[in-house]
Amino acid sequence: MSTGVAVAELSRLLHRPRRGGRQHRVAQVLLGRGLAQLHGNRFGDADADLRAAERLFAVDGRSGSAAVCLHNRGLVALRSGDLPQALRLFTRAVADGLDLDASPEARADRAEALAAAGLRTEARTEMEFAAARLTDLGRDFRAAETRLALADCALRDGDAEGALAAARAARRVLHGRCHPAWSALAVATEWRAKLAAGHRSRYALGSARKAAAACAAHGWASTATELWLAAGIVAKRHDMPVMARKLLGQAASCREAEVAPAPQRVLGWLAEAVLAEQDGHGHRVFEACDHGLRLVEEHAAAMPAFDLRVHAFGLAGELAETAIGAALRTADPELVLRWSERYRAGALHRRDLPPPEEPGLSAALEELRAAVAEMRTGRLHAHAARVAVLEDRVRDQAMLADGTAGGVGPSCGLDDIRRESAGAVLVSYFVHDGVLRSVSLVDGELRTAAHGSEDAVGADVDRLRWCLGRQAARTHSPVAAAFAEGARHAAEGLERQLLAPVLPELRRGRALVIVPTGRLHALPWAALPGCRGRSVTVAPSLRCWLRAAEEARSGARSRRQVWVAGPGLEHAGREARTLRAMSGGELLTGGNATAERVLGAMDGARIVHIAAHGWFRDDRPLLSCLDLFDGPLYGYDLDRLRRGPTTVVLSACEGGRSAVGRGDELRGLAAALLGRGTATVIASIVPVPDERTAEVMVSLHSALRENLAPAEALARAQARHGESGFICLGYGGGYGEGGDGLTEAAVSAACATG
Repeated sequence: MSTGVAVAELSRLLHRPRRGGRQHRVAQVLLGRGLAQLHGNRFGDADADLRAAERLFAVDGRSGSAAVCLHNRGLVALRSGDLPQALRLFTRAVADGLDLDASPEARADRAEALAAAGLRTEARTEMEFAAARLTDLGRDFRAAETRLALADCALRDGDAEGALAAARAARRVLHGRCHPAWSALAVATEWRAKLAAGHRSRYALGSARKAAAACAAHGWASTATELWLAAGIVAKRHDMPVMARKLLGQAASCREAEVAPAPQRVLGWLAEAVLAEQDGHGHRVFEACDHGLRLVEEHAAAMPAFDLRVHAFGLAGELAETAIGAALRTADPELVLRWSERYRAGALHRRDLPPPEEPGLSAALEELRAAVAEMRTGRLHAHAARVAVLEDRVRDQAMLADGTAGGVGPSCGLDDIRRESAGAVLVSYFVHDGVLRSVSLVDGELRTAAHGSEDAVGADVDRLRWCLGRQAARTHSPVAAAFAEGARHAAEGLERQLLAPVLPELRRGRALVIVPTGRLHALPWAALPGCRGRSVTVAPSLRCWLRAAEEARSGARSRRQVWVAGPGLEHAGREARTLRAMSGGELLTGGNATAERVLGAMDGARIVHIAAHGWFRDDRPLLSCLDLFDGPLYGYDLDRLRRGPTTVVLSACEGGRSAVGRGDELRGLAAALLGRGTATVIASIVPVPDERTAEVMVSLHSALRENLAPAEALARAQARHGESGFICLGYGGGYGEGGDGLTEAAVSAACATG
């Protein structure tokens, strides 16, 4: 039975005369009609029916059935593209009594939402469990539906073979069950997997085109668009222009369909851009990419949770790659810079942003903090499992945040960049087709350069970090000299690869502004010979850098300074007390250095210095933390600040590290601070010996008291003590106002006195 016929039949049932006391029968019909509306992609009508059914079940005292309606409203939100609302409704349904263990269908739906949020590993595990359980229960149709969702998740995870196996298993069940709509979806998903696995013959492309058309005819518009686009790109790459035009044209047809979810329309604009690229129409490429990127920005603006916003910007990856390729073909450095920056670190480009509103998050963080603090007693095994559960709860609660993120800030113009960087050397790196490239700005002149394989440069960065880490761990060991030599060799090689075009200007003592990409975000730039003693600022993007400059100027109105020492670090208390004695301000040590007191003191302060043990979590970057008296202060905590301090110094191991996603989306402690309006974060990105850290920090703040800009103050402090593990993130300040850095002679003198 088609969805239209089902809706009509159920509507007739609703209009039949009925006796009193049978509200639950009406609710059941509304539930059935709501699900039929959902399968017909009539999302507004579906939600209205399910909402009405939920009310009737609740009035009748059938809370379990009401929770089922609530869950299905979450599924409607998910299908219509409203991921935050879907997550909220799924969570409310469980809170209202829906048992996921007894309902593998609901578990599979929730797993789809996790996949949409970027949590694909967890989603695949949940889907596999749900599919197996449904099969055991004899619900083969629903198991096949779950395997199709699993195939889609595997495709997005880059696992074409896993996707193909899941899609084939689903098709075998659905094909013989007289479910033409679901069978069409299974065939289309299988062809998506085949194309991803390398199928590229004319037969394959023709079959994929037919499968996409059948899929679209049954209402699976998003899957059809993805298949048309994937097949069109394969046809274009393998010199089949006529086939490519047909496929890409069909994919592009949805780009302005207001009823289509944003991700589908983004794919439509990508198809239009690829088609324009095939036709050699550069202006059309840029126009299509601009439309698509604006749509991504609008979509991400509806995501108040940091993690969801980062994932939402991942939709823009192929659009940006297409635009950058077109810009490179023009050989216009300004155009290349504009498009390489357009997509970068989008989640941090927010206008005035209120903290995410989710009451459950504060409670979850407090509970997690207490559990971790209890582990300090030594009962590790008793608490480790509970901590893992609470970490999941914190992540889930953070994704439920209400409100909006607000739009991204305006794009930066070249005049603004030139004005702010006057006197400095600026280098912005990006990757295209596996090659690391850059645009540099020196004395108002833009130049592009290629720096070799992205993987080769990344391997050299890893080698340097490894040597520096071993050197720090063995400061007084006989092998420290060998690690130091290895670090020196790696640093010299990286300097030749990365900075050769601008080294002459750096040797004249100019400041350096770096916008890194990929693994360059983890590079301790001060370790490179040409950067030792130089003012070096590392910015997530030029837009973030310009915004941080504005924050630095507006933040100068605050005079509040805060000095914090965490437990278990020998030098921390002495360091904080020394700095407070130098500069005055609020001192938080011992039992006063609790998470809530520190957060309260940080909000809107001018300078905050935290000396504490730091831990970076690559698997869950916003669970990276600083140890305080009552437990860890997490990245999730920092994202709750109303206004970040103007300058934050993290005297903690690897406090400046971030996990780097597609489009150089950053997540970690420093990224959370920059996202809350902090102008400058000074922190280490490699392990640094504790005793040397305290010396560097005192020298740094002495230089700041002399009104040196943050990046220059850090350069002087590190040169004096022979350190290179700290970086100045965000805005380094004062590039064209004197204080542009140290000359080579000054560097040598500073190192000698250290």
